[in-house]
Amino acid sequence: MSIKCIFIGDSGSGKSSILSQAIHNCYNGRCNPTIGVDFKIYNSSEAIVNIWDTSGDPVFHSLVRMFEKPCNSVVYVFSANEPESFNNIIDWHTELYSQDKSYFCICNKIDLASADSFRTRINHLFPSIVFLESSRGLEKNGENILQKIVSLSTKVDTARIISRSTECCVIL
Repeated sequence: MSIKCIFIGDSGSGKSSILSQAIHNCYNGRCNPTIGVDFKIYNSSEAIVNIWDTSGDPVFHSLVRMFEKPCNSVVYVFSANEPESFNNIIDWHTELYSQDKSYFCICNKIDLASADSFRTRINHLFPSIVFLESSRGLEKNGENILQKIVSLSTKVDTARIISRSTECCVIL
């Protein structure tokens, strides 16, 4: 199975760091800002994940919309110590929401601020979004997050396939 996934969030929210930790099993403390979109592949036992790591720079927002369309999973990342980055996630979700996608929200940098109030707001505003927490201090954090995304995305995709097959009928 193949999953197409996009990471969306403000510049400096930690999208590339989470992916670097998951895919390359390393965290160097500082990633260079993504220019436009960076493509990554994550292999798990359940699926191959094609990941578009997008720039948080507003100049590239039109690219985000273009790369998001074919994805079946959308991952929003915001920084716990930057409340404005959370508000921007709400704006993105309001603009991009589609019923045929899986949505995840990662509250990153929880070592710098609590995620509790953000979790409550996401659960209230968008109950279908899976809320995850991340911090550079959590061992194998990036990989655990991607495994969770793969696991839940494959379940949703399987349910969609079953749902589509039961909605069909043959007329003789």
